[in-house]
Amino acid sequence: MIETRKSFCRNCSALCSMEIDVEDGRMVRVRPDGSQSPYGAYLCPKGLASIDFHNGAENRLLQSLKKRPDGAFLPIDATQALDEIGAKLAHLLAAHGPRAIAVYHGTGAYRSVLGAQMERAFLAAVGTPNFFSSMTIDQSAKMVTMARMGVMASGKHSLRDTDVALLAGGNPVVTHQGAPFALAESGAPAKSFQAARDRGCKIIIVDPRRTETARFADLLIQPLPGHDAALFAAIAHILLRDGRHDGDFLLRWAIQLDALRIALAPFTPEMAASRAQVPVEQIEQAARWLGEAKRPYAGSGTGPSMATHSNLADHMIEVVNALAGGYRRAGDIIRNPGTLKPKDGVEMAVSPSRSFEHAPKCVSADVGPLLGELPTALLPREIAADSPDRIRALICFGGDPLKGMGDPGFATAGFDKLDLLVCLDSRMNATGERADYVIATSQPFERHEISVPGDALFPEPFVQYTTPVVERPKGVIDDWAFFWAVAARMNLSLTFKYWTYGARFEDIALGLPLDPEQRPDPEALCRFLASESLVPFETIKASPSGVRPDLPPRSILPAPPGSTGRLHLCPPDVARELADLAAEPEEVGYGYRLICRRILHALNGAFVETREVRRRFPVNYAHMNPDDMAAAGIGDGDLVEIASPYGVIRTLARAESRLRPGVVSMTHMFGRLVGSGDPVADGGANVGELTSLTQDLQPINYMPRFSAVPINVTAVDKTTLTA
Repeated sequence: MIETRKSFCRNCSALCSMEIDVEDGRMVRVRPDGSQSPYGAYLCPKGLASIDFHNGAENRLLQSLKKRPDGAFLPIDATQALDEIGAKLAHLLAAHGPRAIAVYHGTGAYRSVLGAQMERAFLAAVGTPNFFSSMTIDQSAKMVTMARMGVMASGKHSLRDTDVALLAGGNPVVTHQGAPFALAESGAPAKSFQAARDRGCKIIIVDPRRTETARFADLLIQPLPGHDAALFAAIAHILLRDGRHDGDFLLRWAIQLDALRIALAPFTPEMAASRAQVPVEQIEQAARWLGEAKRPYAGSGTGPSMATHSNLADHMIEVVNALAGGYRRAGDIIRNPGTLKPKDGVEMAVSPSRSFEHAPKCVSADVGPLLGELPTALLPREIAADSPDRIRALICFGGDPLKGMGDPGFATAGFDKLDLLVCLDSRMNATGERADYVIATSQPFERHEISVPGDALFPEPFVQYTTPVVERPKGVIDDWAFFWAVAARMNLSLTFKYWTYGARFEDIALGLPLDPEQRPDPEALCRFLASESLVPFETIKASPSGVRPDLPPRSILPAPPGSTGRLHLCPPDVARELADLAAEPEEVGYGYRLICRRILHALNGAFVETREVRRRFPVNYAHMNPDDMAAAGIGDGDLVEIASPYGVIRTLARAESRLRPGVVSMTHMFGRLVGSGDPVADGGANVGELTSLTQDLQPINYMPRFSAVPINVTAVDKTTLTA
């Protein structure tokens, strides 16, 4: 007998509603549920493939594993593993203090609601500042910008209200990732872009590749990778030159405008056009549209944040937004203030925290936290540091940091110095292969969850709660239960809270003390997360398709009297970086620049081994402009060698006319950690082998160069390999 159950996808922040057919305790079909979802009836290919993923398409772990001294893994009962891990952590905590323990929070952990909240409770109870995540692998430049420039508490306009939208280095039609940094709706993104165009919004896309999102562009600028900082400095230069900046907004909410004018003087549109190799008319047009807009928005995806001068590039993008006045004002509508955790918007600036200048700082570098976390690129150094406060135990939650952070030789040398490495995951990955314990954790459809990650990101108020669609296997535990159980074995008391990014855990007033002797009820935990909800939990629970509440309209509130916060447009370190960029010589010796790309059927390392992805992508191809391939004597499907200043990989070439000349585009998180030279046998090539964790790093966040990487490409032979 087939029973249909309601739930929602946990692959990204869209959290699309779904109906799942279950037969004899096994999920057999999935389809979108548009009865309440603000996106309508929509699921992307990853959502549709989530059934296969759940049912073992990537060799799911059904029991936990412990590494023997000879390196082999043996099954271990989860309770015994928890006993041993708890004892080891308690010993390290007593012997070396809280900083001996660290957690890495991967992509898979972001939509594990109870797990993520329990993780924060665990870190607070241990008293360690060592929180690392995938955010500082691809988004930390945005954190640096917030820390150096500040933020507007009113936030930016919704895509549904914007009249000129600029998106640099993002492809939300594929990634389904938008707010808070890039303008898009996570669910049904193509539909939202088309609706924006239909009502007259002008869309500007800045990307070396004519992306899937670029089909909605009124203006497509395809710069040479690595020149985003100069390009946006030139747009800012034009806005000031022509008096198209929002003077009233800047006078009220910003400082350092004169310093910005001086620092931007070298960045004429002609200079930027020459460096980025784009028509100067395109730069002028982008500036003109933004300057004329009533509700502009300038934002970016991960492209600028992973490329050359990423901190400066993201700062300049936000400067352009500020010059154009691209923030909501008092009286502007708030389309979604949040349902579970509603928040009023206020037209006021929050001055920069420069948190990276304050304790607690890393032991291997003079840098403090960004939005409450430390740079993942420093994680190997924090482990290997000659310091009594070095990291000795690392818990990896839903991620693969060794594969994600690049420079695997340096990274693994650091990880090898750990006394304890624990991975929580539903499958084995490169980091897990080096772990002491791999804890087999539940899949999304086996968990209780509530839509915390999408609460303020939905385009309009919406909330959904789900109970397990199917039972979890006997050898599997929930990730939240891991943190609670280990804490209990360490004699630590946990307080469960509704934590959000950037919040100090100790400053969150409302908390639920947990009994270390009594396993928490996951429904009660979800009920607690709805304590401040605009919709009662009982109503949410009784509405399996979710609730789209009819709430009174809210608008941005005026600033309270005496508000002193200001955006810092050009602090001294940014001015120095602009001066250095203006004087920087051309980078020579490499014929191409490698950029990162996302694919529709995978999310970072997830789904890469599924049947559909392997059919489409037996390797992560080196996509090249056909004219470049012809000039280099490279045929479609040929084996090529790609060399950067830091490493060499091999993969197969594929022609793509969407790319501008001089650019190669590849997907991360494919292949072995260290390749054999045969990409077909390896299932791809690890682009991280082309990066360095010790050289060519950004200041403050130590961000490696993952995009705009200088490379040379040569054909290995004329043999076409097929999977």
